[in-house]
Amino acid sequence: MKKILFLLSVIILMSVSCEGPMGPMGPMGERGEKGEKGEAGSEWYIREYTVRSDQWVLVGGGVDDLNSYYQYEVSMPELDEDIFYDGKMTGYMYLDKDYRIQAELPEVIHLGEYNPSTGSDYLWTETYKCDYAVGSVMFKVEYSDFYTGNRPGTKRFRVVLNY
Repeated sequence: MKKILFLLSVIILMSVSCEGPMGPMGPMGERGEKGEKGEAGSEWYIREYTVRSDQWVLVGGGVDDLNSYYQYEVSMPELDEDIFYDGKMTGYMYLDKDYRIQAELPEVIHLGEYNPSTGSDYLWTETYKCDYAVGSVMFKVEYSDFYTGNRPGTKRFRVVLNY
């Protein structure tokens, strides 16, 4: 008899314990303490760079050589060993002149032109990316056809350090 009463009370409690609407949110708690350096996500540092067309440096041989590309290196002393090994660096490139639209690097842009003399389309890809080391960031532009006689235009980049 005790077993039947126990089972009956468990069934009744289970059928009514999870019913009803959710109650209101409680009050906000106190703001926590600032995280210590080394806890990824606790600190941010943001910097923007403009690379003019005449500042791009050709690397990897001469104009239009295989494996040639353009690069531009900037000093960034804020990117120290702690951030390099325990943080995160993310690069962005602005896609419009009003600096409202940005893309995370690498950004791959497919382009094409119609060549009236051959009657066909000429297609290529520009890839913008950034590499980083302790103390510096390197922006790069690579062309799928290695046609580096066409110098990259002025571009604006944004670098975010998270550590």
